[in-house]
Amino acid sequence: MKKITLLTACTLYMLIGYGQNLITNGTFDDETGWTVVNQYGTDSTNGSVTFTNGTVTIDKIDPSDGGWIHMGFYTSLSLNAGWHQFDMDMNFNSIDQIWGEIYLGPAEPMPNQEYFGDMQVIKAYNAWDCIQTYSGSAVASGCDSTNPGLFFIPNSGTYYLLFRSGGSNFGTTGVELDNFNLTASSAPAGMTSDFNFDFATATSLQTSNITMNEEATNTITSGINPSTEVAEISGINNDWFSKFYFQNSSGIDLSTGDKGISLKVKGPRALPVTIKIENGGTASEATLDYTTPNVWQELIFDFTGTNSVSNTEIAVFFDIQVNSDVITDPTLNTFQIDDFVFGDYTTLNTRSFENFDLTVYPNPTSYLWNISTNNQIISLVEVFDMMGKRVISKRPQSTSLQIDSSILVPGVYILKITSDKASTTQKLIKE
Repeated sequence: MKKITLLTACTLYMLIGYGQNLITNGTFDDETGWTVVNQYGTDSTNGSVTFTNGTVTIDKIDPSDGGWIHMGFYTSLSLNAGWHQFDMDMNFNSIDQIWGEIYLGPAEPMPNQEYFGDMQVIKAYNAWDCIQTYSGSAVASGCDSTNPGLFFIPNSGTYYLLFRSGGSNFGTTGVELDNFNLTASSAPAGMTSDFNFDFATATSLQTSNITMNEEATNTITSGINPSTEVAEISGINNDWFSKFYFQNSSGIDLSTGDKGISLKVKGPRALPVTIKIENGGTASEATLDYTTPNVWQELIFDFTGTNSVSNTEIAVFFDIQVNSDVITDPTLNTFQIDDFVFGDYTTLNTRSFENFDLTVYPNPTSYLWNISTNNQIISLVEVFDMMGKRVISKRPQSTSLQIDSSILVPGVYILKITSDKASTTQKLIKE
């Protein structure tokens, strides 16, 4: 806005420098390049987006109407792949029950349809749990600590940048916005750091609709987990998406190698465990089954082939999308966890399979592969071609089996073996 303060100008310089603004009319000298769009068709009559005096204002036509409006405005951009930094100025007073955010995506926003794009660039304000009166930089406001306007675009092309806002009370003057600034940026520092939480000391893990005690005592120290210090989570089905999670505001970098996540689990019932890497880019997820109640199992989640860099959260869900209306017994919703590790996938598998004595022969072969372990029950065997398509799947429930390769064309394949403790991969060659 033309009334930008010196503090805001300095903040902008520190955060995005003097790089070229990729938004053609980010100062809103007029409406050129911008399209107003209603996000819901039912409440369009009372919402307004106006471009005047070098600012854009979102407000209600009739503020005394207690209903909600959902309005937005967008522009198209030609962007190169890589990191980008966004910021803008905003000014509002005494807002209540409203939110505002920037989304970016390759599809053009449409009237009367909510738009979420491919990624959320920044959460500008949220009157429920953030500021209600403010004037200055959206990044400096601190309302989005996990993704402060810094994001990664995987592919060059045309994108649409949308500001969307909805709610009930837009304050005394409406929400005024100006100085939309988008510049090319560089990757933040510290993105490739892995983690290993053994719960011997306090962690940075967070929870949502779940309770975690990081000072629990291991109730079964035999088997694969002799550690006495573990974490205990309860209320795993308090909500459809109850979770514990790790956050790194600089991003979770999966582009530098084939990554994996391992977690030791013990609980009163068999259930699926899902890990999602999300919040900032294209999300990835993997699910494994905890199969043997009251026994420690190590689950290793395969994220090889995933190359996202801008997601900021690794979230763990037990029995996802099942709530307490289905599982009513609280004793069935308490599990112990240990050794939550994010690292190189092959390293995780080497550690877990070091006592497997896994044997695959002959390899190469033109007929049969013989597969065996010395002490692990193989629960699932999968063979994938180099395009990632699964071509063979077996559930032997034994320590050995044979795979007939005669149905496969000559070439290189990936063998994935899963037991009740872990999983591993190995290259196969069909002659």
